[in-house]
Amino acid sequence: MASKLLIQRIANLNHGFLKDVFYKSCRKYVSTLHVSGRNANKICVFLLPYLDFDERFDDIDGLQKEIKLRKLNMDVIEMKKAWDFYKSIETKYLTLEYRKQEISMIITSLLNKTEKTSYDEQELVKLRLQAKMIREDMKNVKDIQWDLDETIIEKLLKLPNKLDGRTPPSTPLILQNVGKPFILLENNKKNHIEIGETLDLIQYKDPMNYYLLNDAALFEFELLNFAGKMLTDNNIMRITGSDFCRSVLVEGSGLNHQNPADTFILENDQEPVTDIISHMHLVGGTSLSSMLGLHAKQLIKSDHLPIKYYSVGRQYTPVSNETMLSGLFSVAQASTVNIFLILKDIDSTERTTEFNKMLKIINDFYSNITNHYRVVIRSAPELLTCEEMRVSIELWSPFLEQYIEVGHLSLHGKYFSKRLLIGYETTDKVKEFTSIISGTMLSVPRIIGCLLEENPDKFVMPSKILKQLSDYRTINTDN
Repeated sequence: MASKLLIQRIANLNHGFLKDVFYKSCRKYVSTLHVSGRNANKICVFLLPYLDFDERFDDIDGLQKEIKLRKLNMDVIEMKKAWDFYKSIETKYLTLEYRKQEISMIITSLLNKTEKTSYDEQELVKLRLQAKMIREDMKNVKDIQWDLDETIIEKLLKLPNKLDGRTPPSTPLILQNVGKPFILLENNKKNHIEIGETLDLIQYKDPMNYYLLNDAALFEFELLNFAGKMLTDNNIMRITGSDFCRSVLVEGSGLNHQNPADTFILENDQEPVTDIISHMHLVGGTSLSSMLGLHAKQLIKSDHLPIKYYSVGRQYTPVSNETMLSGLFSVAQASTVNIFLILKDIDSTERTTEFNKMLKIINDFYSNITNHYRVVIRSAPELLTCEEMRVSIELWSPFLEQYIEVGHLSLHGKYFSKRLLIGYETTDKVKEFTSIISGTMLSVPRIIGCLLEENPDKFVMPSKILKQLSDYRTINTDN
């Protein structure tokens, strides 16, 4: 039986799709989200994601279309074949396990007989031999399954989220255009770093090392307070996230936990197996990974939903070499306000309602701090793997003559919940996965950069922020 399984394994490996999966996939990447049994003694297994690729492959034509729209290099047909093969191996193992239990029960019943016949003794010898062969077969099948965990499943976990029907296929769609962009004469256009240094508002060395000074620092403080007050007034609870998280949360959020371009990886030189160990990552208390960590592997009471959070603090993101932006538009550390909503996923109506409510709050915020911004639905190629839909808030950069994203709100559906086991229990005691909405309401450096370029000669604070600052100074003077 063992030899038959090995022959079957070799025969399947000769197929093109498994050749690609096994031989072309390098061992440089090791998943901390779906850990194979081979690595279970090297990586702490916090959870195992819910794998439901059958649902994803149900509409193979639709999935192929979405992969093409996102401009991803994935062969969906071969991935489905690989998934079917994985399931067949899993079924084979369960069949052997069931047969092993059957034989074990028969052996136990024979051993418990007070008087055994010669036939019983012969049967015991045969059954023990069968049990030994089944154990060998199970070991062989388990080895194959571990190989597949480290190849097929790792690849399938990189499948992108399903696209929302409102996501434009190729070109961003402008939902709202408030006011008009500042048009400056050519000789008045200046980079915001040059303006900030002239006005003694910015000290900039590189994307990793910059400081906001004087009124710019006060503006940052009051802007975050103003945003926080708006969210609190709308019954959204403030929390504090962790600046650090483990690799499982980074991978769970759809990023590559081993890619230094995705997150700042903190390595311990004392660790013996640094190539596959689960690292710590510097992400910031307002990062998506940090927020997900609050509810990973958690069953939430149904009557506690929806849960609405916001956090104020830092986001740490490595600066991509491919970005065309510069100055405060591409810095590794930014003061931000993050929004995180957990909802029941009964129907799309609630999701749409909550999304629109949050988007209105964000719009009201920007209407109070600037005369011109626009709201844009990002196109499919611009979306992250975890996003179904993304709505961006953009301010105008007169120097670059282009719009800069200063905030966004994204629909994620059950993508995170299935990967990190975030669920709730219905009234019928049925466990369901939650739907998640998240986004960065504002990025302080990007907003300051755009506002500085609008008025090169003077930093003009929005009236709402000025009033808040004036009230703060009055209180401090009185004290």
